[in-house]
Amino acid sequence: MSVTIAEVARRSGVSKSTVSRYLNGLYDHMGADTRDRIAQVIAELDYRPNTLARSLKQKRTHTVGAIVANILNPFSTSIIRGIEDTLQEAGFNLILCNADDDPAKERDYVNMLADKQVDGLIINTTGCNNDLIAQVNQHTPIVLIDRKVPEIGIDTVTVDSASGVRQAIDHMVRLGHRRIAMFTLPYDHVSPRLERVQAYQAALADHGLPFREDWLIRTGIEETEIIAKLQELVGVGARDDKPTGIFCANNLITMSVVRVLKKLGITVPAEVSVLGFDDWDWAELIDPPVTVIAQPVYAMGNKAASMLIKRLKAVRPSQKPATVMFEPELIKRKSCGE
Repeated sequence: MSVTIAEVARRSGVSKSTVSRYLNGLYDHMGADTRDRIAQVIAELDYRPNTLARSLKQKRTHTVGAIVANILNPFSTSIIRGIEDTLQEAGFNLILCNADDDPAKERDYVNMLADKQVDGLIINTTGCNNDLIAQVNQHTPIVLIDRKVPEIGIDTVTVDSASGVRQAIDHMVRLGHRRIAMFTLPYDHVSPRLERVQAYQAALADHGLPFREDWLIRTGIEETEIIAKLQELVGVGARDDKPTGIFCANNLITMSVVRVLKKLGITVPAEVSVLGFDDWDWAELIDPPVTVIAQPVYAMGNKAASMLIKRLKAVRPSQKPATVMFEPELIKRKSCGE
C-alpha cells in the first residue's frame, strides 16, 4: 500500500497542509526543526507525492516545453542547459523538442505541448507561426529566446546583434581590412539573421567601406555549397579585389567556412581572415583559434526560464511583455591576424 500524505503528517506531528506547503517549497516561514522532521519522515517512508493528483488539484503540470531550432547546434545545447538548470531548481520538469528550423515541425510541437497542458513554453521560433504562438500565449505563458517577434508582444530574451556585428567589423577594420564579405544562413523570418545583415551593411557604411551584394553570401552549411561559394569568392581565379576578411553570421557557418578553407588550402589568416558570431568549444582549440563574437548563451537560457517562472508564479500577471537584451563580447584569438 502506498504511503499517503496523511501518514507523513501524522508521523511528523504536523497537519497535512503543512506537509503540502513543504512539498511545494512554501516553507520560508516554516521552522527549521519542522522542515527537518518532515524531510526525515519522507525519507524513512520513501514517500512519493501523487504527481497527477497534485497537478489536477493545482491545475499545474509543473512541466515546461522548450522548442529549439537545432539541437545539434552548440548554441542550442548551452541554452537548453541554462533553461533546464533554472527549471529544475524551481521544481519544474522540461520537455525538449527539436524543430529543425522547420515551421511545420514547430507548429506541431506547439500544438502538442499545449494539448499536454504544459505550464509554459520557451521557443526559439522560426518566425512563421506567429498567429499560433500569440493564440497559445493567451492561456499558456510563452517566452521567446534568441529570436524576436515584436508584433505579437511576448516576453523575449535575446542578444544585441547590432552591437555584436559592430564589434566584429570594427575589429577587422582596426586590423586593416577594407574588403569584408559576410556569410549567412537564409534569413527570411529569422530576426537575428536579418538584424546581423542590416548591421553589417550599416557598419560598412559607417567606415566608408563599400557594400557589394555579391559579397553577402546566403548559403546553407553543406560543404559542397560552401566550397562553391568560397572558390568563387577567394579561391584560385577569384578577382584581384577579392575580400581579405570574412564575417560569419553564426557558429554553424563559421565551422563550415573554416573547415572548407582548410580543404581548399587557403590559409587563415594569411590569405583571408575569419571572424564568427557565436562561440563554441572547439573555436579556441583549432589552428588558428577563431576570433568570435560570443553570446552569453547559458545566461540567456537561465533568464528565459526565470522570466517564465515569474509569469507562472505571479498572482496577477502583468499584461506588458518584457524584452531582455544581452550584450555580446568580442573574443580575440588568431583567425584575423591579431
